[in-house]
Amino acid sequence: LDSEAVRVQQEEIDRLKGRKNLTLLLDGWEDLLKRSLYGSVAVEVNQHPVVLSLEDMTGNRGNADNLVLVTQKAMTKMEIGDGKNIIAVTTDNPTVMQAYRRKLQALFPWILISSYFMYATFACFLHSLNTLIGEIVAYLLMKKVIAKTTRIVAFFMSSHYWGGQLNDEAKLQGIKQRLKQNCESRFYALILHCLSVLSHKNALFQVCLRPGAQQKTNNESPVAFDVIETILHDRFYWKRLEQLVKTTKSLVDAIGNVESRRASLADCMLELIRCAKHMSQLQLDPTDDDVGFWQHTKAVFNRRFHTTNTDYHSLALFLHPMCRKLAISQAASGRSVEHMVKIALGISMHWNWKQSKAVALISDIRTYNLGRAPFAGGQADGLVWWENLPVSAEAHPLKAFTITILSIVPHAGEVERLFSALGSTQSPRRCNLSVDTFETLRKVRANLNYHLHLKKTATGQQTQCQHAHMHTRDEPGINLALAKDLEDNFT
Repeated sequence: LDSEAVRVQQEEIDRLKGRKNLTLLLDGWEDLLKRSLYGSVAVEVNQHPVVLSLEDMTGNRGNADNLVLVTQKAMTKMEIGDGKNIIAVTTDNPTVMQAYRRKLQALFPWILISSYFMYATFACFLHSLNTLIGEIVAYLLMKKVIAKTTRIVAFFMSSHYWGGQLNDEAKLQGIKQRLKQNCESRFYALILHCLSVLSHKNALFQVCLRPGAQQKTNNESPVAFDVIETILHDRFYWKRLEQLVKTTKSLVDAIGNVESRRASLADCMLELIRCAKHMSQLQLDPTDDDVGFWQHTKAVFNRRFHTTNTDYHSLALFLHPMCRKLAISQAASGRSVEHMVKIALGISMHWNWKQSKAVALISDIRTYNLGRAPFAGGQADGLVWWENLPVSAEAHPLKAFTITILSIVPHAGEVERLFSALGSTQSPRRCNLSVDTFETLRKVRANLNYHLHLKKTATGQQTQCQHAHMHTRDEPGINLALAKDLEDNFT
């Protein structure tokens, strides 16, 4: 293991040195030994991630100053301590992480000297949507609905007999999925929890209508009384559950659409506009739906939309060649071209660009907005289009500027996958691994996955991470059909 760890360490260091548009991810996790572990990962759009370190913070305050020290240690270990290859930092968004991002940015005042240096920090887009869902379902009536849903799932998953009967009935009805438990540490798990019960509605009815389900027969246990009451007799439960799923499904889909390695800030903004369209067209059924929850959802979404829809997200969407018109429409909160110029100038000042270069940038943006040469045309993969654009970055600074903006990774999905992989390594029979060994195992595994990724790429195989609700598309780049639909029907 030691010799393999040395090989992996040197290979990953060499790989990082050749990458100039890295995004730094940081998050915390508690393992089976109740240790407070903080993982840091360097990522780039369309590239395989590099694990920087896993640090044990047990016995230390998880404040912003300590997290900055953890980050510096991780960067130094991988020989990127100067931060020259890092363009952004993405974390979830509690107060301590907001302070951490500010302190990390303030720690490197010299980063303003180059366009490849870190200029901004971002709240994870996936965490932002998850927080939005959490605020929506905090409505008192829906909290009761979720409690009943959890009770139904808990009963059937804990009962060998009735759980097996439900699975058999579900198979007869062509239901392929099973009931899902809620897991607070996973994105959108609560809504998938509710969706699984809703999909089993008919199967649950059939099982609960059986003679042995409602009363004890031959001394055999029936289905719990409160579960029977909810499934068979509480008609408002099913109506409210349907309203909850109908309301939040677009947000769940948005998370599934952008948690891949291909996602950029432009993809996130496009999904946010799609959710806005869904919410604006959400119809209220006065006979079945709860009016208070409908109003609560609208208010929460409208408030969160404007905090999630940052200037950087809007600018990224505008700089995608297939979305330049959509980005300055009312659907995207109506930011004008002049506002986009103002945002870009602010970033160029942060990068300490010369006045002549900033003036050229303004000229490029206005030419680009009109769709004139050399910025005419476009393709779904905006980053590739800009990289292959047959102009020099010196003559047209918008090229280098946009490549940097579209290279920012907008979510912390990779660090969450790191913790998921660590959780599968650790088990009750193998839980005394030291943090150093834990880190080494994960780095070796990540490196092997990287080589497997290269092999699959060379043979034309699927390389994207996939799971039950991750909507990975075969074609790289932005969803052109969605972009056109929003531009034609929502702007």
